[in-house]
Amino acid sequence: MKKYLVAILKIYLCFLLVFVLQKLLFLAINSSYAEGFVFGDAFLVLWHGLRLDAVASSYLLIVPVVLMAVAMYLKKVNLRNLLTWWYIPASLLVTVAFLSDAMLYHFWGSKLDAADFIYAQNPKDLFASLSFWLILLAFFAIVFFTFLQVWLLRWATPKTMPQLRFKWLGTIMLVLLLGVNFIGMRGGLQESTANPSYAYFSSKQFLNHAALNPAFNILHSMSKSQDLTHEFDFYTPEEMDDLTSGVYESHSDIADTLLNTQRPNIILIIWEGGGDLMTANDTIAPYFNQLKGEGVYFSNCYANNFRTDRGLVSILNGWPGLPTTSVMKMSGRCRQLPSIAKHLGAEGYHSTFYYGGDIDFTNMRGYLFETGYEKVLGGENYSWAPNQSKWGADDEYLLALTPNPLPAAPFFATYLTLSSHEPWVVPYRRLQDNKANAFAYTDSCIYTFVRQLKQSGLWNNLLLIVIPDHGVDYGQYHTYSVQTSRIPILWLGGAVRSARVVDQLMNQSDLAATLMAQLGVKANDFIFSRNVLSPHYRPTCMMHAYKNGVNLIDTTGSSRFDLVDGQVIPAEEPHQSQATHTVKALLQKVYSATARL
Repeated sequence: MKKYLVAILKIYLCFLLVFVLQKLLFLAINSSYAEGFVFGDAFLVLWHGLRLDAVASSYLLIVPVVLMAVAMYLKKVNLRNLLTWWYIPASLLVTVAFLSDAMLYHFWGSKLDAADFIYAQNPKDLFASLSFWLILLAFFAIVFFTFLQVWLLRWATPKTMPQLRFKWLGTIMLVLLLGVNFIGMRGGLQESTANPSYAYFSSKQFLNHAALNPAFNILHSMSKSQDLTHEFDFYTPEEMDDLTSGVYESHSDIADTLLNTQRPNIILIIWEGGGDLMTANDTIAPYFNQLKGEGVYFSNCYANNFRTDRGLVSILNGWPGLPTTSVMKMSGRCRQLPSIAKHLGAEGYHSTFYYGGDIDFTNMRGYLFETGYEKVLGGENYSWAPNQSKWGADDEYLLALTPNPLPAAPFFATYLTLSSHEPWVVPYRRLQDNKANAFAYTDSCIYTFVRQLKQSGLWNNLLLIVIPDHGVDYGQYHTYSVQTSRIPILWLGGAVRSARVVDQLMNQSDLAATLMAQLGVKANDFIFSRNVLSPHYRPTCMMHAYKNGVNLIDTTGSSRFDLVDGQVIPAEEPHQSQATHTVKALLQKVYSATARL
């Protein structure tokens, strides 16, 4: 049995070696993108890419393990020839994926994924950037590298294997090995399954792209890709534009200046599930309600979504949450999103994202780097925290100035809390109800953090923004309830001119354009974000997406559109008819814009 295990290990290492060599070739082919590249970067690319290389190798190992189990029961079988029938197509696919990715990256500057397969319907468009001689060279390269990989795998595979006395025992061992291989395919035993985020480590996107395994990236993007262009194809483009006219108009001028400086340091705290629960009464979040009197309180805001992955995109990119899919999981589209971090980076800001949990969950790390963050800290950076919940380090350790130093000024620091999340277990007890107590704990952590900032000398030139990623159903409210989607936003710090209440009806996604306008930064690419402090702002309507449904909120009330049965609630005329057309057109507009990213 030992010889079987050694053979499997050698085959696995050969797959791994092929992927490592591909990365070096990728760096060489696309060296024009390697601005500021140093020798140590190549090592970092190989090291951080190894995790997904191991995942891809685990996928390719399934067939050899199964065929070895079969070969145990066959006499005089040539194992090397038997496995060659798998090595040839597998090597061809791996080679084609690599060379297509590397060569097209040279012209496009982006990784090949399933979204690019639309061009496969017309190969002429796909290879429009390539000359005849380059295509011919690619053909011979495919033949050469496929042959080389097959030769390497055949070398690692013995011709014959010893016959086992107890074949059933060998079968059990290989079945157990398949179980271990499955763990390798999912990327380990942690919460998150393997995704492109595993390879991201640098603010230089070229290094992240070089580390990202091309075969895995294409396979993963297939599972996340869908044709969003016709997802909600209710109207002609002209009808859609007419029905949504004025909804997302935004102006950069401001009627009211909230800040006493246009270049403050900025800290953004995204409160997990905060919602209306924070302001319902003083019992749950007394400190937040106390701090409301010290800053600018936006009292009439609604979240765009129902999940954290959608909430981050709404807040950081000014992009509405989608009810049927997550943009964060689509690496190719993430890099096209407008972004607060990108705009502030262009103004000289240094950006860092802090999260005490699994930063690779839902491709979060990759999304953050793609959208402009220079540094991303995740759960591995908080292993020192003594209290670890199911999701990661408790909020009191995340929201601490030491040992979590802020970036060099001017800085944009973003903190995503996690303690106010089920199963609602926190190292704190003030309220009997576990859910309410978890929010009370985060409330106390934020208050302690504010006190630390005031004592640190950072306060005078600081803008601190607290905003939930989404609401949480509590008591009589359900996930799809309009009340659940209601969230507060609070601006604090010495950079705030004076305390006041802004009661404009707004969406969570409007934070981006509103903040940019206050900073005097032009941000016309935030097409779904509105500057609510512009004298021209008209609160036409707000959208809140939940699973398979959308709430539409305006100054007259709200309607709920069910995507399954196509019904709008309430059903009374004429509001029902107007709401039906509006929400359908808005869905179509947002999905078609997302498809164009």
